[in-house]
Parts: sequence; structure tokens; C-alpha cells
Amino acid sequence: MTQLKLLGSSTIINCFKATTEIKCCATVAQQQLQQQRLRGYGTTPNPAEGRPLKEMPTAKKLTALWNFRPGGKYDGADLNDISKGLLKDANSDIVMLSGLFGKPPIVLTQNPDDFETVFRHDGAYPYRKGFELLNYYRTVYRKDYFGEEPGLITSQNEAWGKMRSAVNPIIIHPKNVKLYLSSLDKINQQFIDRIKQIRDVETNEVPENFKEEISAWTLESVGMVALDRQLGLIDNSNPTGRHFFTLLRRFFDLAVDLEIKPSLWRQFKTRKLKEVLSILDEAIDITDGYVQEAIDRIEKDKNVKSDAEKSVLEKLLAINRKYAVVMAMDMLFAGVDTTTSTFAAILLALAQHPEKQTKLRAEIRGILPEKDTPLTVESMKNLPYLRACIKESLRYYPLTSANVRTIRQELVLSGYRVPKGSEVAMVHLNLWRNPKHFSQADQFIPERWLRESQAEKESGCPVATKSSHPFAYLPFGFGARSCIGRRIAEMELEVGVARLLRHFEVEFNHPADKPFIAYQLSTPRIPLQFKFTDLKN
Repeated sequence: MTQLKLLGSSTIINCFKATTEIKCCATVAQQQLQQQRLRGYGTTPNPAEGRPLKEMPTAKKLTALWNFRPGGKYDGADLNDISKGLLKDANSDIVMLSGLFGKPPIVLTQNPDDFETVFRHDGAYPYRKGFELLNYYRTVYRKDYFGEEPGLITSQNEAWGKMRSAVNPIIIHPKNVKLYLSSLDKINQQFIDRIKQIRDVETNEVPENFKEEISAWTLESVGMVALDRQLGLIDNSNPTGRHFFTLLRRFFDLAVDLEIKPSLWRQFKTRKLKEVLSILDEAIDITDGYVQEAIDRIEKDKNVKSDAEKSVLEKLLAINRKYAVVMAMDMLFAGVDTTTSTFAAILLALAQHPEKQTKLRAEIRGILPEKDTPLTVESMKNLPYLRACIKESLRYYPLTSANVRTIRQELVLSGYRVPKGSEVAMVHLNLWRNPKHFSQADQFIPERWLRESQAEKESGCPVATKSSHPFAYLPFGFGARSCIGRRIAEMELEVGVARLLRHFEVEFNHPADKPFIAYQLSTPRIPLQFKFTDLKN
């Protein structure tokens, strides 16, 4: 009782609220676990239990066309705005959007029970559409080059399963990823030097185009893993690497125009489609050339390496050369915008919550007592709060709006029978800021991801909870088709944030309302003019 008095009345109230929320969440969790036991994971839903699809709330084609017209409700809206609007208009957790501009109909659901149903019935080869341009390029336009190996991000069925099985042990094994710790640390030091070079001498703010600097750092980091070399992007030392970066940026811009916005490229070759095809031709030539350079280096190297010492590229080459080229392209195309946006989100969240940044920096100082203290595999294990900050940033500023699947059998979703072959978008966006799933959902609280005992010990009070529903928060997907590059991305982010916060105090002194716009991925819509102030020690 004496301890409660010392806490003060406001703190007691907050603790009481948090305790109540935790108890409620615990009750919900118990109920859900019981429901899970009753219905049994992995069982086939009984179609007789569902209502026919025609009774599902539906956004009609003419209404959608009217809303997408210039000046219409969704003119200029991003995927987040559109999905929220469709579900709100339907007054339901599920809605069907009629197909437009050559796209098939799609079912949107924000019910995590539906997420579970879809994921649990994915089968051996989950079918996920996406990357339409890359798919067209690899399976139609340049089938002569790719043949039966178009890559993980575009292939389906047995072709996908064969490649995923072959590369899984190479890409996701922690020991393989950690081979690059010192190389990534070196790249981060270059990034820090670049920040010092480009920031304003009076304000310490970086230019408005700082997103491009983050993207260059990201591509440099991914390139180290994918191609076993630096591309010379941060210090502008390699014209070929810089040209590849320019091609990649242009491709992503065109992908928004062709895949997200209304376009007729699926009916005939538009001018922008022809530009995309030309860009991808150049990208193949450059990637293939870098792989050949690596082969030449390996052949000249007289040192005999154990399997544990071989790089990701060397191990892919041991399968075959085509796998090495295709996987390098997949990592470069899929790993740049994702990590760029996530890194920007982490910096923005920490700049907006200086008390969390201070707490994180104290943890980082524990493994980096000096700014130039080397990072090691062992020291990186002692950063639980850093990993909690990354998880909370992904929740606070979601990278994607939804996971999409083409279902392989008829399923009952939110009480409706959805036929085999339907495309289902599992829209998690609204769940991550919903107090039904996360207590104190609108607040940035990394402590929710720490172990309960550790979090309560540090705060002196029950902390915000993570979701009690196991399928409500899946930023890297679920199951066989979850993100294969997760470990690589997490290491890039951990090393990057640790080094940056050890050198700088990070601030953001500009408006940051709705800082990200969602296309296929969320990307910054505001200038990232961070202020980087040198730490004294």
C-alpha cells in the first residue's frame, strides 16, 4: 500500500487500467484457445455452415468505378484508405470487391479468424499473387532466360516448392546470415560518414531526399549478401552500381503506376510497360555480370573454405548458376523498399518518442561502450529492447496492408462460403491499432514485446499487451510462404539502428501526420529531414 501511495494517483489509475486490459486480454486468449481446441487446426471447414457468397457485402463494379474517377472518393487514395473505406461502407469485417481493369474479384477480410482459416489451409504450395510485372517479364516476355526457374517471388506450385526447398537452408540459417555482420557494420560506418557529409552544418538536418540515402544504404547491405560485394552506392564509387540503383528506383515508380493504379498494360503493351521491360533487361545484364565477377573471384581464390565459411552466393552457385542470379535479383528487388520503409519508420518512431530512444541507447551502450567498439555475434544477442522497438515500429507504422492468397479449396470466411480459386486479402492494418487486439493501441510502447516479468520490473506497472490472437500480428507472413529474407532484414535493421543511435541523437521537427502512403508496400510520403546530433561519447 505504501508503494502505491508513492506511485501517485495518476500512476495508480494507469496501472489499474493496464491491469484490467491485461485481464480482459487474458480472458479473450483463454476463450480463443478453447475455440481452437474445439474446431481443430488444419481441419477442412464444413461448407454447409456458411452462407452463399452472393450474400456477402459487395462493392459493385459501377460504384467502384465511380469512386475511382477523378475527384471521386478514392481518387489519390492509397491501399490503406481504400481498404478501410470499403470495409467501413460495408459495415462488415468482410467485403467483396468486383474486378476492375482486368483484375479478378477479391475478398477483403479483417477478421483474424479468417486469417487463420486461410493460412491453415494453404497446402504444400501456398498460392500468392503479386509482383505482376516481374511475373509477366519472367514467365512470358523472357521465358527464354528464366525457363522453369522464374524465382521465388513470382513462381507458384511445384516450381516454387522446388526452389524454396533448395534455398531455404541457405537464406534463413542464422549462421549463414551472421557471416555478414562485420561487412554490414563497415557499410553502416560509411552510412554514418555520409550523414555527417550531407547534413546541414547549422541545423544538423539531412536533406529532403534522405529517403534515397536510406535506399542506397539498404541496397548496399542487401547487395553484400546477394552478390558478395559492395556496390559503391554510399560513396558513389561505382557507376554501374549507381546505375543499377537508378533502374531499381524507376522500376518501383512504374510498378505503382501499372500494378496499383488503373492501367491497360494487361490488355496491350503500353509505353510504360515497354519501359519496365527495358529496365528489367538491363537489371538482368548487370546482376548476371556481378555473379560472373563473383565466379571469377572464387575460382582465383586458392583458400579452401569449409561449408560454414562459404557465402550465400557461393552456396547458391553450388546448386547452379541460374539459382544464384535469380535469387540475387529476388533479394535486390524484394529487399530494398521493404527495409527502407521499415528503417524510416523505426527512426521516426524513436524520434517522436525520445524517452524510448534514450532507453534504447542505454541498452546499446551496454554492448558498444565506445562508438567504434566492434559488433560481435555474441554482443548482438544482448539487445532485447532493440528487437522490441523494431517489432513495435512494424505495428505502429505497418509496412503492408494485407497478406494475399488464392485459396485452394472452398472455405468459410466470416460465415460466408468463398469458392476455391478466390483471391483473399487478409487486411491486418486496422487490427494493429485496434484496442480489441492491442491495449494502448495508439501508443508506441516497445515494452509490450518484452517478456512480461522483465517489462513489469522495468516499468513498475503492468504494461501494454501484444495481441492475444495468434494470427492478428504477422508482419512477416505465416507458414511455408512467409518472408524468406526475414533474418537478413532483421540483422540489417539491428546493426543499422544500433550504430546510428550510438553516434547520434535523432530528432524529427516537422509535421508527421500520416507519414507513409501504402501501395504494395508503405513508403514515406513526407520528406525525411531527420536531425542527427553527434553524441559526445
